[in-house]
Amino acid sequence: MPDNNHYGQTNSGGDEDAGKKTYLTRQDVLKAAAGLIRIHGYHGTSTQMIADALGVSKSTFFHHIKSKQDMLFQILQEPLERVYPDLQEIYARQLPPLQKLEAAVTNHILSLAENIEVVTVLLQERDCLKPPYREILEPVRDGYVRIFRLIISDGVNSGAFRPVDPKMAALAILGMCNWLVQWYNPAGEVSIQAIAAMYADFALRLVRP
Repeated sequence: MPDNNHYGQTNSGGDEDAGKKTYLTRQDVLKAAAGLIRIHGYHGTSTQMIADALGVSKSTFFHHIKSKQDMLFQILQEPLERVYPDLQEIYARQLPPLQKLEAAVTNHILSLAENIEVVTVLLQERDCLKPPYREILEPVRDGYVRIFRLIISDGVNSGAFRPVDPKMAALAILGMCNWLVQWYNPAGEVSIQAIAAMYADFALRLVRP
């Protein structure tokens, strides 16, 4: 495949318009695909629909994307690659468990809002991913949830949190946060920073003694 920065030279007008060239970046392709999949679902979005949205031919589209599954994998991989290192860094900090959980939830909410389209696809269409792509993605997704469990487990063991089940508490917190993709409006009255602060407070109320 081409490099991660460009999808190469494409012709949006057929052979008769060979002089009209455009360069598609990886983000161009994934953003267009994610936007359509968010609306129509993975199975309801054809590669022709995506090619049309990009203004390229279907053959040009497949010159730069191995397959529809490969495209879905890249869309789902992107948000995890962005937020997982941040969460690992938060867990490694020398902070009390309450502050770690607050930072983890805040980071999660801000990341959701910043990457709303691809995160929506990740949450709604991940079961459409098939092997071998699924086996690549699942450890990263599970690792992300595991860090939330570790933060909560550390808090319980230290006495900073009440004796909740770390797995159930982590899933409850992430489930609450992930629902944001269903209703969040960047033009809404409440800023995403205020929303993140409120959600962090909700999470802390769940585990405080």
